[in-house]
Amino acid sequence: MTKRRYDPEASREAILDAAEKLFAARGFGEVSTSAIAEAAGVSQSQIHYHFDTKRKLWGQVFQRRFAEYFATQKQTLEAAGLEGKERLALSIRAYFEFFRANPQFVKLLGRAQLAGVQKGEEPLSAELMRQGTEVIALAQQAGDLRSDVAPQFILIGFLSLVAHWFQCRDRYVPEAGLKASPPSYDDQYLDFILKTYLKGVTP
Repeated sequence: MTKRRYDPEASREAILDAAEKLFAARGFGEVSTSAIAEAAGVSQSQIHYHFDTKRKLWGQVFQRRFAEYFATQKQTLEAAGLEGKERLALSIRAYFEFFRANPQFVKLLGRAQLAGVQKGEEPLSAELMRQGTEVIALAQQAGDLRSDVAPQFILIGFLSLVAHWFQCRDRYVPEAGLKASPPSYDDQYLDFILKTYLKGVTP
């Protein structure tokens, strides 16, 4: 009988996948490491080996997903030859597409807020906030963006518009009397943000 070779990286990814699904469905406090181990097809000791504690696993679930967006947004913020409005539009699109591609991340955000626990992508998020604020401030100095608004609020403004849409669209769409399924309105809402928000922050 051939003994199957243990693959640490595959086990780690299986644990992250299982934890992401369970945390999104139930929240941090309602999920045990034994339940995650069973869903991942690994032993409970492997969870502790790879992540030490459930809280560290929770943080790694967030960081794994957010790291994809972090790399894309960093590239946009550091790209040469972009004017303020153009760069801001690309940043909005990047954030919007990240949420659209990661519906479980949206659920995890809601769970984190309800439970009052840190998410795990805070250092990456803080770095983007710092760099994004600096880039917006430079665009304001160049006259590309209006200067009578704090750069932090320009950044927070589009983050809020995007995040709130994905957290609440399933409720807002039917309440507003719109007939089609909520995802069909994603592109229309993105177009709305780009048309109205960008117009509001440009001179």
